[in-house]
Amino acid sequence: MLNHEQNTRLLAVMAHPDDAELLVGGTLLHLEASGWELGIMTMTYGDCGSATLSKEEISRLREAEARAAAGFLGAWFDCAGLPDNEVYANATNLRKVVELMRRFDPDIVITHSPVDYMVDHEETSRLARSASFACAMTLYQTWHPQPANPGRATPALYYCDPVEGNSPMGERVSPHFYIDISETIERKRKLLSIHRSQRDWLRAHHGIDQYLEQMTEWAAKYGKECGVSYAEGFRQHLGHGYPKEDVLQETLKKHIRQKV
Repeated sequence: MLNHEQNTRLLAVMAHPDDAELLVGGTLLHLEASGWELGIMTMTYGDCGSATLSKEEISRLREAEARAAAGFLGAWFDCAGLPDNEVYANATNLRKVVELMRRFDPDIVITHSPVDYMVDHEETSRLARSASFACAMTLYQTWHPQPANPGRATPALYYCDPVEGNSPMGERVSPHFYIDISETIERKRKLLSIHRSQRDWLRAHHGIDQYLEQMTEWAAKYGKECGVSYAEGFRQHLGHGYPKEDVLQETLKKHIRQKV
């Protein structure tokens, strides 16, 4: 049962199991140490994330890995149950995402960059943006048999760096700010290593070996941009109707860095 009267709550809304750990794991570890309540929501169980197992087998395995990784963080976990490669920002899927978001009732949402290397990530970003706006709307109905209550308020919305930090055209997507994760990089490696099934899959499908080393190289690249050893980059959604307070930046201000 979530305690809705104590600590600030952050929900990472990601496409697949391991995305949160890969892209924002160092920041989540900082927030865990600060006493925040953490949640991870994925769109899929990663049912296409294997070259050898059936969809049912890899889904069960990846769900178990996702729950174990959430446990490492002391985080809540749930999944919208969409299929890989079929994550679309439509009304049916939005209702599913809003329902899960209301169950956690976050103060802050972190999601994928609106531009990323694959459409599942981009569509998840759109769903998270729409769900954040609708979360506290009393008249927005999810049609769940036992619907959660509307959220207390529209959560602040942040976008993490896309995979490799680049748009699909190969251009750097410049962060508004960076979070220095030099202190948490080793624990981030342990956190990501829980997703054991993905090393062989990425090697077979993407030609990427050394799953943990690739993550570390990206974090080092972002760190170089802001003058530290390892970093994760973020942008805040500042459009009308979304909170503009620097909640995440204030909480982690000793770790906040700017581009050098």
